[in-house]
Amino acid sequence: MKWILTIILSFTTLFLSYNVEAKIKQRENDDKAIKDLVLPNGDFESMRKTGVAKVVDIISPLGVKLEDGRIIHLTGLDYPDLDYYDPGDYAVTAQKLLEDFLKGKKVIIYQTKTKEKGRINRMGHHIAHLVRASDKVWTQGLLLSLGVARVRTTKYNPEMAEQMLALEDKARQEKSGLWAIDKFSVLSPDNLKSKIGSYQIVEGVVKNVTMYKNKIYLNFGFDWREDFTVSISAFNLRSFKEKDINPRKLKGKRIRVRGWIESYNGPYIDIDHAGRIEALFEHKKPLDQSKPNMAGTLKGSALPTSPAQPAHKSVKQKNNDGSALPRFND
Repeated sequence: MKWILTIILSFTTLFLSYNVEAKIKQRENDDKAIKDLVLPNGDFESMRKTGVAKVVDIISPLGVKLEDGRIIHLTGLDYPDLDYYDPGDYAVTAQKLLEDFLKGKKVIIYQTKTKEKGRINRMGHHIAHLVRASDKVWTQGLLLSLGVARVRTTKYNPEMAEQMLALEDKARQEKSGLWAIDKFSVLSPDNLKSKIGSYQIVEGVVKNVTMYKNKIYLNFGFDWREDFTVSISAFNLRSFKEKDINPRKLKGKRIRVRGWIESYNGPYIDIDHAGRIEALFEHKKPLDQSKPNMAGTLKGSALPTSPAQPAHKSVKQKNNDGSALPRFND
């Protein structure tokens, strides 16, 4: 009997030892992952440092108040569940993160180099990227890395698009935050009619490219009167040339686009700068629309997680699966 107890004790000791070591290793891995995740540093060579100031309040997931009274609009971000009257879990989470991360802290302000356009929006808010002065952590990069926001650059503030899209893509691949929720996933061109009136990300193969009245049309179906279409004005082609993207040569290519979906011979997005298109030429796999195997909860958060020219039929309506409200955007 004594030798049986000895064997049981030995196995128990080994099991507990293995369990503790495994937990320690897992904790180390988690800590490393979190450290890698929450400390993104941006390269702001394409922008201009316009000041350093102290944050005194967080007024929204997109608005920060400085000590001198200025309001900073956090450019380049989109919250798909942001409704100012009834904000969703991720918008609320983002605001709490900003309060913990920025309130009472000094920040470095980076803005577009063009003084005439892109620095102040119609609300009088200053449009900027913020970096916490103490450790140089990039605010927009943090929110994208955690998966609580999507990228939404604008024509006059496109500078950080490439870096932000890379952080968003990494969060999406890891199913972080909102990317673990089915209704926030990247959409197929085939099921967009119910999304008219909201800001969405769409991925698919361009079936045809046409030019009509100084506009390039990227058709994602064979019936341009009904299927999803993306348009690009000839006046906006310069930014595409700078990114080595030729919209005329996108036929047969897989791309990812983002923007406000309108109704114009079917679902329709007008693209005004290259930051709204990602070329996925080498991506052969179809969209992964399988259900995630994890809940949409952030670590450390208590919150859950040649066509004719018909009349323009723009429809804007609230859609709970995407951004439908004005954001006082750039």
